[in-house]
Amino acid sequence: MIAGLLLFLILPLAVAGAVYAVRQWAALSSLLAISTCVALGIIIVVVPLGRTIDLWGRQIVMGGTLSLLGRELVLRDVDRVAIAFLYFTAAAAFALAWWASPRSLLLPVGLASLSLLSGALLIRPLIYAVLLLQLAIAVSLFGLQHEDRPPTRGGLQYLSFSLLALPGLLTIHWLMERYALTPENTALLHNSAILLVLSFALLLGSVPFHLWIPSLTGDSNLLASGFVLTVNHGVVWFLMLSFLETYPEFGAHADFASLASTAGLSMVVVGGFFAAAQRRPERLVGYGALIDSGVALVALGMYSDRGLVLALLGLIVRPFGLVLMGAGLQDLRPPGGPGDALESLRGRAWRSPWGALAFLVGGLSLAGMPTTAGFAARWALYRALAPSHLGSALLVMAASVGLMIGIWRAFSALLSRPLGPDGEDEETKGPAPARRTLLTGLVAAAVLSSICIGLWPQIITPISLQLASMVTFLP
Repeated sequence: MIAGLLLFLILPLAVAGAVYAVRQWAALSSLLAISTCVALGIIIVVVPLGRTIDLWGRQIVMGGTLSLLGRELVLRDVDRVAIAFLYFTAAAAFALAWWASPRSLLLPVGLASLSLLSGALLIRPLIYAVLLLQLAIAVSLFGLQHEDRPPTRGGLQYLSFSLLALPGLLTIHWLMERYALTPENTALLHNSAILLVLSFALLLGSVPFHLWIPSLTGDSNLLASGFVLTVNHGVVWFLMLSFLETYPEFGAHADFASLASTAGLSMVVVGGFFAAAQRRPERLVGYGALIDSGVALVALGMYSDRGLVLALLGLIVRPFGLVLMGAGLQDLRPPGGPGDALESLRGRAWRSPWGALAFLVGGLSLAGMPTTAGFAARWALYRALAPSHLGSALLVMAASVGLMIGIWRAFSALLSRPLGPDGEDEETKGPAPARRTLLTGLVAAAVLSSICIGLWPQIITPISLQLASMVTFLP
């Protein structure tokens, strides 16, 4: 009998090696990576906990507790939803990578990261989850860099800020063990709370530790950046909730709600301001991610079941914004790589209309515009904040306007047709070579999915409601 949890630790690593070996055949490597993620996502959702199934002549039992190298791997209901989110998001990112960046290292690196991130969600105690998360971040650097180029500055900054968060998270475990023995020593709890706030502020890119986010998208592979800011960041969020579950004293702290709201609003304001002034579309993606993370923290700062549902809903729909926007911009980039301003993308929409559409729909979803996936969560947050925190609602709305200004500026450049010396611009002399129908269908399906969820949010809201019901640190 094989413990089903091992599938999520071993199989992605094994497939990562196979994908790397056949990476010169884009179709084969992409299909292998996508099918693996979809299969594991379905398994974690469909197979009941404690049920034994037969797979290729082997009996596999899902759930329970598994001892591995002296540490426990535990699959809870909340972990099932989290792992399913990781694998389905990765499958979508890999499918779009086949279309926009078929020979990048995102596929093998992403699969290896999924193995480590799955372990981070399953392993106990949390001190080892932090170490596995750090390993996954280090592995992600290989996918962020462009082919035949040195590691990107944004990727190195990402690694540096995550390393700065590591000592605090490791120390919390020791301090809280001492606090359990001497509960009258409230200084231990206070110091632990400070370390928790600083550590997750570094990992999430909260102001003033946000500089690595626009830098990451500015000089890295954009699809890999979207993967990091959705999948890796998703695990950071689930680990933060696990810390609050394991140590409920943090959630009950008098300053928890105000700190979360203040951190979120600072991210929203800074992201909205710089997005409106941004002339590099690559960095615009980063500021959009900063706003989206800030909005989730504002929702968490409501310290209510409704706020938690909205924060989780925003996390679930984030890939429809970041991954789609990054894929579109990756496809629109000129052959020479990222440019320094909007001029590098001028007129590119006429050569890659599907890339321009993906960029636009993804950006609209990040801004929370109607008929896109991000609208339901953002509109519900406005309604929840307006009665008692009108100022916060207006700041979030203003940040969305700032992001829309940046998107409109970039999209206007994409649609323009500048004339060169010969009366015809070199970049827009004609459409790019036609893509195969299958690859065009991938981005069309992603765009259509975002619009469908925007029109019928009830498709996805039950997931956030179910996930929030499994979290118990709120009073």
